[in-house]
Amino acid sequence: MKIFQINIVVALLFLATTSFAQSEKYKSAMGKGLQLLQTAKDPDSFAAAANHFERIAKVENTQWLPSYYASYCNLIAGLLGKKENMDLLLDKALVQISKADSLSADNSEIYTVKGYIEFMKMSVDPMNRLAFMKSAAASLDKAIALNPDNPRPYLVKGQTVFYTPAAFGGGKDVAKPLLEKAAAKFATFKPENEIAPDWGKERNNELLTQCK
Repeated sequence: MKIFQINIVVALLFLATTSFAQSEKYKSAMGKGLQLLQTAKDPDSFAAAANHFERIAKVENTQWLPSYYASYCNLIAGLLGKKENMDLLLDKALVQISKADSLSADNSEIYTVKGYIEFMKMSVDPMNRLAFMKSAAASLDKAIALNPDNPRPYLVKGQTVFYTPAAFGGGKDVAKPLLEKAAAKFATFKPENEIAPDWGKERNNELLTQCK
């Protein structure tokens, strides 16, 4: 009986050690990806970061953050790159954010990026893609409802309005209150951990400066 109990203890210790090692390996890989993201300046470097997160997502197929960051990186790569490549990268980003959503339902961060992508999909062909505007607004509203303290959906909303012509209800004056609300929330926001989403504060400040 004692031998059986010892074997159980050894097995549990082995599982705990293995789980810890896998967790540390995951955090290390994510940390490297976040470094790539933070230093990315052009479409190629954002694409490289996206590829890194995609590789993590294939291994860590129960974690939502790798697909989330891969989606975000492809979104930014699409915005910074050639116009003819934008739609393809946005479609890829949509697939990845949908995967993240399947792993973490009702997540404010996921709906923020989803709304961001949907708005940019509309911007590629505004006359024929007005449905994306409606879905983008719904995604961002849901992101706020899920976590009113998250500054990023306010930033994306404000940025969207900032670049919408005044004739269509947009412009700097309309965007400013949204960006100010985002700034107030950024001032108190703290990410859940070292690999949780924490982007947007600098961009929000840039847009606010242009509103003055």
